[in-house]
Amino acid sequence: MQRRWVLPVVAAMLALVTTLAIVQYLQGLRPQVTVTQPIRTEPVVVAKIDIAGRAVITADQVELRQIPFNAVHPKAARRIEDVVNRVALSRIYMDQQVIGTALAPVGVNAGLSYVLPQDKRALTIPVNEVVDVAGFVFPGDRVDVIGTVSEKDQTLSKIFLQDIPVLAVAQTVEQKPGEPAHVTTSATLALTPDQAEKLTQIDNSGKVRLALRPAGSTAEVETVAKTTEAALGTRSGPVPTLVLASGPTPVRRSALPVVIPQASHTVEIWRGTTKSTLSF
Repeated sequence: MQRRWVLPVVAAMLALVTTLAIVQYLQGLRPQVTVTQPIRTEPVVVAKIDIAGRAVITADQVELRQIPFNAVHPKAARRIEDVVNRVALSRIYMDQQVIGTALAPVGVNAGLSYVLPQDKRALTIPVNEVVDVAGFVFPGDRVDVIGTVSEKDQTLSKIFLQDIPVLAVAQTVEQKPGEPAHVTTSATLALTPDQAEKLTQIDNSGKVRLALRPAGSTAEVETVAKTTEAALGTRSGPVPTLVLASGPTPVRRSALPVVIPQASHTVEIWRGTTKSTLSF
């Protein structure tokens, strides 16, 4: 009789433990609310649209925007008036922070001198539709320069400069997307001082043409100066030494055995209105 109370007590204790476990489980299902500190931001001048290099920045091209402080560039402009009417030294892309060092000094109209590498010189040469690859050479392209000169009663053609950056065509320093090709009268190239001397000498004593390189191509190739006979394949002989006044080291090519076949064909060559005959 005395043990009858044991079972109800045990049942009550189990019910209590079960209830407490269920309540604790349900409380654990409630979403945890995390209290976070507000992100600290700072005002920064940002480009609203793409701004071309060497262009004057206007007020409608930039805006002041709040940016997380840890993402702010140390040299970013903080006021609109600090960038308006200044010249961008290089392209500034939309949503990009405007960096003070990427702008020309106040009151300065930036020219090529601000974008020209320290070891290069800008040299302009006259071009026409032929030299300018029918107008398809644009600023930012890279070209090879071919010179044709007369040496020891022979005309030689050779690529003497390779992978040369084109800074400007005529007075255009940036090609707009979709703009058609057009023939210009000059091209400005970025050259080392030694290359500038070579190009000046060849341009003064002969003819110069530009060969457009594929985009991304930087490899330089070894070539042999071509005479008229070598280009036509009519005679194999030693290639004359091509000496450029700009450097002490002449460009020399190994001599090939002379093979002069009996003349059996005649080729008429027209240079403008001048006619010459070549027999082979």
